Amino acid sequence: MNHMKLTVQDYTMSISKIVLGTDYFGTTVPEKTAFKLLDIFADTGGNCIDTARMYASWLPDGNGASEKTIGKWLKNRGNRNKMVISTKGGHPALDQMDRGRLSMKEIESDLDESLRALCVDHVDFYWLHRDDVTRPVEDIMETLTTLIAKGKVRAVGCSNWKTERTEEANDVALANGLASFSAAQIQWSLATSTPEAHDDPTIVCMDGHEYAWYLKESFPVFAYSSQAKGFFARAAALGLDAINKKAYTRFCTPENIARLDRVKEYALQTGLTPSAVALGFILCNQVPAAAIVGCKNEEQLADSLTAAEVELPRDVVNWLYNG
Repeated sequence: MNHMKLTVQDYTMSISKIVLGTDYFGTTVPEKTAFKLLDIFADTGGNCIDTARMYASWLPDGNGASEKTIGKWLKNRGNRNKMVISTKGGHPALDQMDRGRLSMKEIESDLDESLRALCVDHVDFYWLHRDDVTRPVEDIMETLTTLIAKGKVRAVGCSNWKTERTEEANDVALANGLASFSAAQIQWSLATSTPEAHDDPTIVCMDGHEYAWYLKESFPVFAYSSQAKGFFARAAALGLDAINKKAYTRFCTPENIARLDRVKEYALQTGLTPSAVALGFILCNQVPAAAIVGCKNEEQLADSLTAAEVELPRDVVNWLYNG
């Protein structure tokens, strides 16, 4: 599997360009199935597992289920030192999404709960799941620097932050000798979308403004919803009527339907799967990027892994997006 090199403080971290998303592990994806998916992913050369403190907290008995499942797998397989563990904290309460949770106490409390659930003494990558624009970046970066100094975190990133805030945070960090963000997580796929289409104003979707900054700074992105909730794979195989309601609402636009047609055309020409082509847009982009793939069964994972070593020419990447 292709990997990306990420510079973190004074060392380089090697991360598989396909990252396994685990939001429903331990709930609608039972532990036995989750273990099998994790085994397949690791055996294929994948080494980065992405989770979050709040995943599945909206389900009965779902709070912490993803992290706990990963923790059991790591302990059972004895492979902690081979895996890059990525988790997120600082997410607002689901019934108070307008109230930020990025105080030192809130961030460290979330992190400590994650460490206990994962059965590890540190995580390799820790992300702030949402921003709180009312809180100065100086305060936030001092907190993250403290967590790194305590040995609880190796690298830090921001999830669903606007690029202006990311740049401000890293400028402050550089000026004051603090830890800086090494990467960002935002919603990004070949099929464009908006926070309004997701009915969530707290997320950040890749658009022209955001992309221009990531390209200028060559700043790494971990793309979530990188397959547009199956928009390309299912629509290519079964037609637009086969995609689920969420995917239709978020991604079914004339622009994206045209991109779907180009994906099908290129897949037919090359023998690649539609998933490999759609993910290749992220994995072979000028912006350094990894694609987080959320798979609920072996068939979905196998389809995603067809992109593990895909190499798309730059002109093809541009053509898929712009035509």
